[in-house]
Amino acid sequence: MNVRYTLASKAFALLMLTAMVACGGSSEPSHTPTPTPSPSPNTFAGAKFSTVVPVGWTDKTGDQSAISSISAGGQVLMLLLATASPSLNEHIDVSLASQPVPQDQLAGYLQSVSHNGATNLSQPQSFSLDGDTGIFITYNLMSTGGTMLKDEDMVVNHGGDTYDIVLNTAQADFNLQLPALQMVLAKWKWKS
Repeated sequence: MNVRYTLASKAFALLMLTAMVACGGSSEPSHTPTPTPSPSPNTFAGAKFSTVVPVGWTDKTGDQSAISSISAGGQVLMLLLATASPSLNEHIDVSLASQPVPQDQLAGYLQSVSHNGATNLSQPQSFSLDGDTGIFITYNLMSTGGTMLKDEDMVVNHGGDTYDIVLNTAQADFNLQLPALQMVLAKWKWKS
């Protein structure tokens, strides 16, 4: 056996091991964790506007049974349900008022919900929606199932129509669901 060859092989192996350790190398393959992509919202493209369906919400606009169950006034243009909620109490709906409401009468239109049992009505406040100014209020309403609800009801005029946008949710879930409504409003774009 050639002693020089064996010593040279051992010296080379030791030199390579030292070089790997000095460079931070390892004889084991490295495992870099793959980042998990966060889900992104889906797009809602209606005839009059587009926006997003927030993550955790489902578009039920085509479900006539669901639309009938929410008792929205006028023509429903969009209905989003909170996926985690088994009831229709957790939804965002957009409807057209059966008749346009003059700008100076929007506050009275909103406050008329008190005739339907709404309580704790807030003062009307203005908001902007893709360049148009509307008014919103919040209020409480007892559901037919006995759950205390909290709603944010918004109306805005655009193109000769009055749009009514409502976040309807259990009072206890309002702060949890409000960011979904804010996302819908932030991504709202009127169609020409």
